[in-house]
Amino acid sequence: MKKIHFLTVIQISLCLLTTTQLSAQEKLHYWNDTETFLQDQASIIIEEAYRVLSAYPPTTTVSSERKLALFSLDALLHDTRLDNGTAFLKYMDDMAGNIAAELRKSKPTGREIRFFRYYNHGFIVQTSSVTIAIDLISGRNADNPFVSDARMRSIVDQCDILFISHAHGDHADIAVVKMFCEQGKNVIMPNEIWMDMPPHIRILRGTDMIRESISLPAKSASLTVQVYPGYQGNVLNNVYVITFPEGQSIMHTGDQDHSDDLVAKIGNNAKVDVLFVQCWRIPMEKFVSVIKPALVICGHENEMGHTIDHREAYWLTFRRMKEIKVPYVIMAWGESYTIVK
Repeated sequence: MKKIHFLTVIQISLCLLTTTQLSAQEKLHYWNDTETFLQDQASIIIEEAYRVLSAYPPTTTVSSERKLALFSLDALLHDTRLDNGTAFLKYMDDMAGNIAAELRKSKPTGREIRFFRYYNHGFIVQTSSVTIAIDLISGRNADNPFVSDARMRSIVDQCDILFISHAHGDHADIAVVKMFCEQGKNVIMPNEIWMDMPPHIRILRGTDMIRESISLPAKSASLTVQVYPGYQGNVLNNVYVITFPEGQSIMHTGDQDHSDDLVAKIGNNAKVDVLFVQCWRIPMEKFVSVIKPALVICGHENEMGHTIDHREAYWLTFRRMKEIKVPYVIMAWGESYTIVK
């Protein structure tokens, strides 16, 4: 896939206040109010980090300014005192709202393909003809999600199909699945994860690689999908290679474990333009060299359900990707990246 140019990253305005609001609401002392201090500090850091990320958007050549903004987010997201606070929850809800707004506002044209980095290992991929979602979740739990139903539905409205890699709650969300099904949109998954399976769910899994054409009637288009039967431990994990009507192909690993046999099969059978790989994949160099993508986009940093030691950081992804020869992009939640094939 020849890289031609990059479009402007979505302009994310998180937690922004007008000058009037600031002058009316600013606190100048926080003595004996530690919680408010931490929440206000987090909001300011998130706002400033995204101002910098907007000025230095995703690219395969990363500036020090962009790295520092990502590392600032790492520091916040590894402070467990903030996990359920107002600053983080507003950040998540605003992030989802900005993605939905960007999806509504414009679409790729011609041979462009656009990638939105959602929370955890979730991605939204959009071409001029179709929009797909992979491992899209609301986060936390059904009674108290990170992203509200209204925000999530505004994203689902713009997507044509949902792919789920495996049954873990940081990749599969029954509330999101039901939103797709309510709109008559298909959901592709490896096994029956829930007791009462909604309609429009399709189990796509074989003992070996299977290839299917999945029709999207509402778009008068279809996707060619290769499904490789992988695992994370004992959990079924589908590795998807999806080819769009315009000819671009992507691969999403889910949480595929370190099986050399499966990697070899994929490398021999699949043409992959863009690889979405979990940032903790080991050994990353060997995996990328076998798949031979034109571009790598990392995911799974800062999964908030994990303990700090496994709540992977952007700075750690840079360290792990240091020896990778293929161009790669590290994105914050809510950012987008566009290329032309």
